[in-house]
Amino acid sequence: MTDSLEALAHPRKIRRRTPGRFDADDLHPILRQVYAARQVTSVDDLDYRLESLILPDQLPGINSAVEILADALDAARIVFIGDFDADGATSTALGMLALRQMGANEVAYLVPNRFDFGYGLSVEIVDVAAQLQPDLLITVDNGISDVDGVARARELGISVIITDHHLPGKTLPVADAIVNPNLPGSAFGSSALAGVGVIFYVMVALRTYLRETGWFEDKAAPNLADLLDLVALGTVADLVPLDRNNRILVHKGLQRINAGRCRPGIKALLGYGNARAGEVCASDLGFIVAPRLNAAGRLEDMSLGIECLLTDDQDEAGKLAE
Repeated sequence: MTDSLEALAHPRKIRRRTPGRFDADDLHPILRQVYAARQVTSVDDLDYRLESLILPDQLPGINSAVEILADALDAARIVFIGDFDADGATSTALGMLALRQMGANEVAYLVPNRFDFGYGLSVEIVDVAAQLQPDLLITVDNGISDVDGVARARELGISVIITDHHLPGKTLPVADAIVNPNLPGSAFGSSALAGVGVIFYVMVALRTYLRETGWFEDKAAPNLADLLDLVALGTVADLVPLDRNNRILVHKGLQRINAGRCRPGIKALLGYGNARAGEVCASDLGFIVAPRLNAAGRLEDMSLGIECLLTDDQDEAGKLAE
């Protein structure tokens, strides 16, 4: 067992019979079972560097979304349409924080009250959003099935970017851009991305585009890796399969949380659940943080949960978490 654990800590010490692969006979039976359950067949599957993530340009619709966002940053009023679960809350918070860090002038969000408006970008929620006079609506963790809602937005002269991970129906909304790893014909290597993973990819691609076009010549480009705590939380909370790409995202997010580099709201929620500082694991996100965050959307208003994730003030985060 000791030799197998040593090999797990330093996987490249495992004897290979073909390039990049290891022989299951070289593994302890427990590790063999764990790896098989996680579809780990290669030492490369144990490489959790961010450089090993699937590239953003392989995600369908992402280039169109980035071009629209780049044009909208300095003048347009942008409103995120979120969802009332933890994936939707982390997606909304991540999008808001990333765009603010990249210099967006006007960014707001709206989360449908599930009792009044149901789910997603409904016609009714578009009419409510229109009162904010947005130039651009961005859905996060929803929108792929909202044909009527998107049509209503376009009727009002509002552009729409859909970012979602749910399976599309037979008819796609006529949006200005749709970013979804599960679009027909998608060649993206991870259909299991959560909604927060999709918007994270969009923001990474946007930062790259802005850097290449000189947007950051007089200001610092944000380190979007600092938002991986939100990605880890939303991914675990939404119970999507932890394929290799999602494992990298969750692993890096947990590293930041355990290094004390997480959002104050996540820290506060972990504290209320008596999670051990520096030893937080995926189950803590799934059983301590996510249910508390979900409670806001299911019992009252997810705006409370989003504000908890958005605040930079630890005292305010503590009050919101409570």
